[in-house]
Amino acid sequence: MNWTIISLFAIYSVIGIVTLVLWWLIYESVLARGYNVREAVFGKRPNPAVALDLFGGFLATAILLYAIVALAPRTSFRLNIPAVGINIVAILFLLTVLRLLVAGLLRLWFRDHRDAQGDLISMNNELFVQRNIATSLFSTVLYVILVAGLVELDVFDNAHQGMAQVYNMLGIWLLGFVLVIVHSFFYLEYGTRNHILHECFHDNNPAAPFSLLGLVAGVLPLNHAMLVTFSPGQHMFNTPELWGFIGIILAFVLIARGLLQVLLYATTGINLRYELVIADNVAWGILDGGVIFSLLLILIALMY
Repeated sequence: MNWTIISLFAIYSVIGIVTLVLWWLIYESVLARGYNVREAVFGKRPNPAVALDLFGGFLATAILLYAIVALAPRTSFRLNIPAVGINIVAILFLLTVLRLLVAGLLRLWFRDHRDAQGDLISMNNELFVQRNIATSLFSTVLYVILVAGLVELDVFDNAHQGMAQVYNMLGIWLLGFVLVIVHSFFYLEYGTRNHILHECFHDNNPAAPFSLLGLVAGVLPLNHAMLVTFSPGQHMFNTPELWGFIGIILAFVLIARGLLQVLLYATTGINLRYELVIADNVAWGILDGGVIFSLLLILIALMY
């Protein structure tokens, strides 16, 4: 039995709990400023949209903690804890700034547009007032994209990658943005009318972000599997074949999904695109995300 691992786990478990509490405080005092988070979570009428948004933040925080602990230098047991603590605070600060930036950009995008209930569209209004599950799911997708990029940022620089890790972080964020665009244009509807922001913030349709989450959760680990094979100095912006490979995979998954759609329509008469975009069928959104993720998971397994 490795008592060193058990001792480290006990200490870092406490650090993990403190980190999650720190994120709660950041969420309550900064990201959800002006709204009662405790009432939304523990009140007489709990708000699942806020809880799911918090879950996305907790998940992102846990992944960041995993990456920081895994990359921390093993030279000194005592030195690890301060190093990890300092970097946790720094990374959480960066995640908070990025989340605020995204919320601000969304507010600029919608401007004076109103949702289906007649309220001006904003991230917190949809979460706290409209109790919009679709918005919280979209927020979770954003957390996944942001944390996937931050994970590539080795704050200890053990691999001596230098600026290459910064380029990979920015490349992953660009890839996440591309995935959202591709999903909106091809996976939801061949056009721009029912784009992901309209479905999540105006129509309150959770089916769309569930489908998007399956795509993002499949492509980003696949991208990471390819990044770990890069040689020193190689990054996403000087490796065009990586983007070409991902493009081919996206096209293949889209075709496979289209064949499934044709097969189901021919055998059962069910129009899956109608169920996803028009009927706001959450069940199909979950299944669609599962189908997309499963296809990509097979490819990830082949990469190792």
